[in-house]
Amino acid sequence: MKPNNFSEEFKDNISQIISNMEYDKRILFILKNLGPQRFSDLENKCNMSKSTLSKYIKLNLQKNNIEKKIHDKSPFYFITEKGIEKLNEDYGSTEEDLFYINKINNAVSKSYELIAFYKKIGVEESILFQILRKISKIGDKFFQLGQNRELFLAFFYMFLNSVLTRDYKFEINEFCKYYNVKRLRIDYYVDTIMSSNFGFFMFTRDKDVFFFHEEDILGTTSLRLIKDHLIQEIIHINFKGYRKIYDLDKLAENIAQRLLYMDLIWKRIREPFEMLIEKLLLKTAMNMGISKTFLMDMVVQSEKLSKSKEGVKSLINILNGSERYEDLNIVSLPQIEERKFDEIVDKIEGFCPNCGKTILKQDLTNICTKCDESFKDKELVKSIDKANEISLIYKQKTLEKEKLVICPNPNCDYLVSLTWDECPGCLFKLKNQM
Repeated sequence: MKPNNFSEEFKDNISQIISNMEYDKRILFILKNLGPQRFSDLENKCNMSKSTLSKYIKLNLQKNNIEKKIHDKSPFYFITEKGIEKLNEDYGSTEEDLFYINKINNAVSKSYELIAFYKKIGVEESILFQILRKISKIGDKFFQLGQNRELFLAFFYMFLNSVLTRDYKFEINEFCKYYNVKRLRIDYYVDTIMSSNFGFFMFTRDKDVFFFHEEDILGTTSLRLIKDHLIQEIIHINFKGYRKIYDLDKLAENIAQRLLYMDLIWKRIREPFEMLIEKLLLKTAMNMGISKTFLMDMVVQSEKLSKSKEGVKSLINILNGSERYEDLNIVSLPQIEERKFDEIVDKIEGFCPNCGKTILKQDLTNICTKCDESFKDKELVKSIDKANEISLIYKQKTLEKEKLVICPNPNCDYLVSLTWDECPGCLFKLKNQM
């Protein structure tokens, strides 16, 4: 490496220019215009203390703006292409663009320990980029957790078992054996990550666990389909009132089918994913301000979640405002005693003994608006599980009575009765088909 011969005038101009620069850019400017430098050279030319120089050299190294190489047994600092881009950047971007760029840069900069660890255990660079993208979506909250080997392994385990990385799947016991880590520690940090509301969802299928994130393609697509349906339902309620039958299971099946067509999920995980969709739908509906009474009627009709001991109870917890990931996801919960109606919604008196519909305290008619059967206060069902059982029986009888057929719309496979005004799935007009 030949020394650069610069005139004293040129060096004076350099000194004058950098005096108005931020410290991190001074280093980049010197390296760009005067070539590679030793630490002592930068100390003389950057006009900052040794400790300050050391701080900003480390920062630029972490951001990959400069690199350190040995030449003639001496360490020199070189500017990288990213450093040149940083030095020449302008601020013509919008504030929103800069916010996201800075967020990503900040996440990558703070991930230097994680990056070093993943490189050490041989994680492919393409996978590392995907993991860093997830961390950039989470932001600073991720770095509030203690950065250590077990956290990094747990995050890597979640990536390998993502719905979107099906080719990488790694069963937990084999994962722990391969990376020489106790399963207890991986379970602990997965629980910590899920409890920290980083935007992850999880569900189980037998012993397998799957994850996805609210901002990846599966999360954004699922939430959009759910919100679109709820908007459609709100419009229907405003124009025509409430439907007699709300088939939460069928709705979840229709959304899952669309995701299946997009190849975002596959058949083996479809059923537990449909159960998760029902929870996401309920939570989204609450956030949109839809009536709890209306949502309760949907809950007690869920046959899918009634198969699980915790399924319907977790929906009730969501109605009560639960933010626990154990309620919002499909995970194994501790044994929970059966809840009574008075623990759920203050306005509810009980459930219709004939069809399971929620009966409000202010309802003094003693006639159910769903099945049109009369009842007495002492006959009201007080158990959520019993109401769910009655509701499912009533739904089956109603469906048989109405002789459901596949919707006449060739683009819809919803089961409908030709006595209905329209298909609840696609809004196809049915009266004209009679």
